[in-house]
Amino acid sequence: MVVEDDPDIAAFERTILERANFAVQIAPNGAQALELAAQWIPEVVLLDVGLPDISGLDVLTSLSNSSDAYILMVSAAAGEDDILRGLGLGADDYITKPFSPTQLVARVEAFLRRRDRQVQRESQGRLTIGNATLVRDLHVLQNGERSVALTALEFRLLWYLGEAEGRLLTRAQILEHVWNDVSGVPTRVVDVHVAALRKKLAETGASLAIASVRGIGYRLDRP
Repeated sequence: MVVEDDPDIAAFERTILERANFAVQIAPNGAQALELAAQWIPEVVLLDVGLPDISGLDVLTSLSNSSDAYILMVSAAAGEDDILRGLGLGADDYITKPFSPTQLVARVEAFLRRRDRQVQRESQGRLTIGNATLVRDLHVLQNGERSVALTALEFRLLWYLGEAEGRLLTRAQILEHVWNDVSGVPTRVVDVHVAALRKKLAETGASLAIASVRGIGYRLDRP
């Protein structure tokens, strides 16, 4: 799904992606994007930051909490703070205008390769870690009668940490696995999402802790 209010840019992106054999739908504003996402269930969303009705970041927040699609933010803003803000709200990647057709197709293909790997890994749909269980269909972490909802990105991150329980994962490994680091995502974005996960682990009372090793990465432990 292409969310873009400039008809020329939307047509450009559509042409690129259809030539690469992707089915494409276009939403010219935020409201139509949210409606189309619920009906069409896209696998990847190209989301422009500057939309005429709703802020692209607000659309991003809604999609990251309601959709399992990979979200590629598209913007002319290239500062690190802008990138971190988008990624911190749930974007999977960030591309700045202007970009080449090859670059765009490579990003989308990378998302779908990652999804294929995840489907194979997560075919059972549940992962039990200590006294808590991740439920893929619901995107929640459960501990007895207590549960907390996770964003799609938080879920992927915690699942990855859970599969590697007790093993230290570097930030580079996490970025490659969870974010499919195809664009040089700043490593600080991992810290932002780990902080959010720690709060949600505390909410469920799960006997789990995400330990940090300064300058290296993170490890999921049972304290």
